[in-house]
Amino acid sequence: MRRTSRRFGYLLFLMAGSFSFLSFAQGPGGGNEFAIRDIHQQLVSAPQYASMIEGQGTTGASFQKKWLRVETTFDSTPEWADDVTLKYYVLMGKGRETKLFTGEATYVNVARGTRHVSALFINPNTVERYGQGRVETVAVELLYKGRLIDRASEPPTQTRWWERYTPVPGYLVPPHQTPWSLMAYQRYEQLKPSP
Repeated sequence: MRRTSRRFGYLLFLMAGSFSFLSFAQGPGGGNEFAIRDIHQQLVSAPQYASMIEGQGTTGASFQKKWLRVETTFDSTPEWADDVTLKYYVLMGKGRETKLFTGEATYVNVARGTRHVSALFINPNTVERYGQGRVETVAVELLYKGRLIDRASEPPTQTRWWERYTPVPGYLVPPHQTPWSLMAYQRYEQLKPSP
């Protein structure tokens, strides 16, 4: 009888461990259709198309300023998916000057596969004014049809630090509103058309 109780207890322990592992593997939303691989934020110079056009001469000082590009790579398992939304949170500044810039991009026709790329950008003047050229931290949440599936932060953290700040929307813009618009269709997923 005692041996049977031990086996039963051990079986329950294994089942609980397996359930915990599956819950962790499926992410915060409890689904595993999508997974964020990584977030990469970088200050980058705009492509200089003017130099490709004959007779344009030298470029202005604005071309020497750096944009903030925040790219997220993610994987997907559905054959096709619409309404895949990535919400971005970018923290800049210190103390009273701290700003939490927010933005989101919703994609359609996302095929099954790995290393899909999403990106949002912040204008150089915003980066210079509020972050003095520096980003404190970045986070991204991935939602599928409105349901939270995964989240990640760079640098990595378990806390949802972005919930402590007042969001400032409108400063994070998609590639088609930047100098990268001509190249965006080759690198980034298809944005959902505006109504």
